Amino acid sequence: MDPQVKWLQQQEVKRRVKRQARSDSLYFNDPIWSNMWYMHCTDKNSRCRSEMNVQAAWKRGYTGKNVVVTILDDGIERNHPDLAPNYDSYASYDVNGNDYDPSPRYDASNENKHGTRCAGEVAASANNSYCIVGIAYNAKIGGIRMLDGDVTDVVEAKSLGIRP
Repeated sequence: MDPQVKWLQQQEVKRRVKRQARSDSLYFNDPIWSNMWYMHCTDKNSRCRSEMNVQAAWKRGYTGKNVVVTILDDGIERNHPDLAPNYDSYASYDVNGNDYDPSPRYDASNENKHGTRCAGEVAASANNSYCIVGIAYNAKIGGIRMLDGDVTDVVEAKSLGIRP
């Protein structure tokens, strides 16, 4: 050892990661996640014909956080287990019923569920062990019920002009 060296220690390389580091693997405990074929187009065994690249966007941190989306349709079930955690009442209104509850009107035909399905595709909560994962699962979701009746210029203008 060199007499001018007063202290010596062998250094070891240690692996450290930032707390916010994103993993390459995505796991969701939602039961229908594995059946959402359009989300798995990057899987090697997939036969998808289109690539939305959703998982790559998620891995880069694009999950809908700080985004509000409003669905203009026949209403949304604001208390649905996949939507309730992300529901934004300020982004919602019932133009057909002229109140603040955008819930669909159900009847014998049970046809007013399109808006709820669209809202789920957009912003269903992830990892809640229920149903599906929304493409923007951290986004806030609102609904404008306006397609459950006659759509006039007034209905359309009012729907498009709610808290723009």
